[in-house]
Amino acid sequence: MSVRIPVRRLLLGGMAVAPLCAWAQETADSAAGGATLQEIVVTAQRRQESLQTAALPVSALSAEQLARSGVSKVQDLTQLIPALQVSQAAGPYPLYFLRGVGNFNGNSLSDAAVALSVDGVYIARPSSTVGMFYDLDRVEVLKGPQGTLYGRNATGGAINVITRKPTDEFGADAGMDVGNYDLVKVDGDLNLPLNDRIATRFSAQSIDRHGYLSDGTDDENARAARAQLRAKATDTLTLNVGADFYHQGGRGPGAGVLPGGGRNGFLDGNPRIGMNDPRAGAIFSQTLVFPAADFLGPPLQKGLAFAPMPTSVFQNNNYWGVSGTLDWATDAGTLTVIPAYRHSKLDFHSTSPSFLIAQQESDEQTSLEARFASPESRPWSYLGGVYYLDENIHVGPAVYDQEYNASVQAYETKTRSFAAFGRLRYSFTDTLRLTGGARWTRDEKSLAGEYDSAQSLCLPFLGWSANPARVPPPPLCLGGVGQIVAPNPAINLHASNSWSRATWRVAGEWDVRPQSLAYAGVETGFKSGGFYFTHDNPVYNPEKVVAYTLGSKNRFLGNRLQVNLEAFYWEYRDQQISHIVADSLGVVVFATQNVGKATIKGAELETQYLLTDTTLLAADAQYLDSSYDSFAYTLPNFGAPATTSCAATPVGTVYDVNCSGRTPPQSPRWTLDLGLQQTIPVGPGSIVAEANTHYQTVTLVGLEFLPQEMQGAYWWTDLNLSYRADRGRWSVTAYVDNVSNTTVLNVVTPQPLAGGAIFSASVRPPRTYGVRGAVSF
Repeated sequence: MSVRIPVRRLLLGGMAVAPLCAWAQETADSAAGGATLQEIVVTAQRRQESLQTAALPVSALSAEQLARSGVSKVQDLTQLIPALQVSQAAGPYPLYFLRGVGNFNGNSLSDAAVALSVDGVYIARPSSTVGMFYDLDRVEVLKGPQGTLYGRNATGGAINVITRKPTDEFGADAGMDVGNYDLVKVDGDLNLPLNDRIATRFSAQSIDRHGYLSDGTDDENARAARAQLRAKATDTLTLNVGADFYHQGGRGPGAGVLPGGGRNGFLDGNPRIGMNDPRAGAIFSQTLVFPAADFLGPPLQKGLAFAPMPTSVFQNNNYWGVSGTLDWATDAGTLTVIPAYRHSKLDFHSTSPSFLIAQQESDEQTSLEARFASPESRPWSYLGGVYYLDENIHVGPAVYDQEYNASVQAYETKTRSFAAFGRLRYSFTDTLRLTGGARWTRDEKSLAGEYDSAQSLCLPFLGWSANPARVPPPPLCLGGVGQIVAPNPAINLHASNSWSRATWRVAGEWDVRPQSLAYAGVETGFKSGGFYFTHDNPVYNPEKVVAYTLGSKNRFLGNRLQVNLEAFYWEYRDQQISHIVADSLGVVVFATQNVGKATIKGAELETQYLLTDTTLLAADAQYLDSSYDSFAYTLPNFGAPATTSCAATPVGTVYDVNCSGRTPPQSPRWTLDLGLQQTIPVGPGSIVAEANTHYQTVTLVGLEFLPQEMQGAYWWTDLNLSYRADRGRWSVTAYVDNVSNTTVLNVVTPQPLAGGAIFSASVRPPRTYGVRGAVSF
């Protein structure tokens, strides 16, 4: 059933919260004793404040919540933050969508629409946002464009990952997780103070797990380590320095096979038959993709040998970085300087999109942020700063073998980003404040490289097509017999461009009562433009978002009941979409295009209730009404129907596709998270039982709006049962995740040139279970 709530009603409802909060606060039993809800300190606005006093839409997960949920990668946040959908593309590319704002970016020529930072360092490459989910203090998710404090590529929002820092006390922790699929996960940390001014912290993690799919893909093989040092030069000058390393091995992400047919019509009804399983290979061997036959064997430039669907898939990726944070507190304010360097080296083969990607890539980024913040105690407070990013990417060779079509790319792309930003807040009274902010950003980008491609033609197939008797030919093309290769015109590209944009924020906040905050704001954001390989115009332009927000945050009943409400209305313009197109010379390329505009509106209600000192209830519900006002693009026309359910008009070598009025990908109408935690004192310790369930309505997980790309409404439930010793010295937890073994589509991709005959479908994990143990010293 479809439910529509007008934005005006949402906004009026949000405005009505303030007087209701005031009444509830006055009538609540504020003298209630015992335990209270946990306070989480966040730095979402580049200053320390309680999550409940941060006047913007932000969710936060504490270290305890992350540990209880077994979070080991950014994709795991989908089950914990209703507004966030994180999927896995081929290779090491997570796909971020926040309330429908995101992109199916699968290479280094496009950027994510959600900015992920670790300890204040923005990570420019989505493929490099891995290997940091251990020994954490918290994770913050900011919902909506962050155009002033976070800047470029935060049109959907921002994710802040904050690690635990060295302290003055000795401490150590160790944990082990053993589960099905031969999971062995080990992590530990050591906090070692050297004297009263210098402390160090070391942490590490190791994960080994067999794959969820029949071909061994969707496995984990990871090693991570982090070292940090904190030095107090004086009582007002502190330096934190950190270095980290992460190795990502194994076979990598995988996908099941949807050989056409209806929704969720997996091969043999099994969603976990991987692309490299012989049963999947048989599907490809029986499918002539237009005039195609066999896969072109990589590397393309060495003879174009023919081969079946490759089975040697792997990932051998390494990431490392160093950073520092200097804080100097003075009477006038605090100066913060964050220099950082990060390096990533990718080497992987993947067939999860139903064709081969064999890529080698080296990424480097150097960044520097410096900001000065005045004390918050004065009527006027301000923050100002500058930011610089220097990113260099070298790709090559990168092979994309799509059976009928194959390409080899080798290129270098560079980005230089400069920004100046500031925020000013004025307190009219102790309870009423107004904030204004602005940021100017200039991005300079360049691309230099070569794109070589070819098509394979099956001569018997062509002869059959021209034969009036329509007698099918013998399968002579298998193995390359009877097949020819038609090279396409090469693309040699040397392009550069720059984009500048001013973004801004205006917001007001009112402390209705000591435990009730009302706020409203308008903020803008933009994602930089860029390039792609084509014989035509290689430039795509920035995308933009304007977001209107009205919210209220409240604590009642002596800090035992929390009720937060947010209403939002976003205007999304010039969205960047990456997909297969054919240029004017008929060369098949992976383009990023600006496709139109969307309106996104809705509301989110977040509640927690400490019913008793030992019973905690939680609920987070989001309603999302998202629609494309205009969404038009092109698809190649190879003589077969367009692979889309949208209106498609053939115009020469392309289809003009119009999907206006459709709901965008990764935009479920309703999302609901429910949680129950019950603590039972037992002797010197306690037993803790926890149940968490996630529900969302029908969700589009592809770009073609086809039935195969529709994930139906589903529930996902996780259960934990723990014994925790007194003072948290040790604990043991038995858990079951995805109790009902629900199959949830992650991303569905049609074989680019198969006319809807074959789809690949990556799915979220099956039922998993195991035992976690932890000890602290």
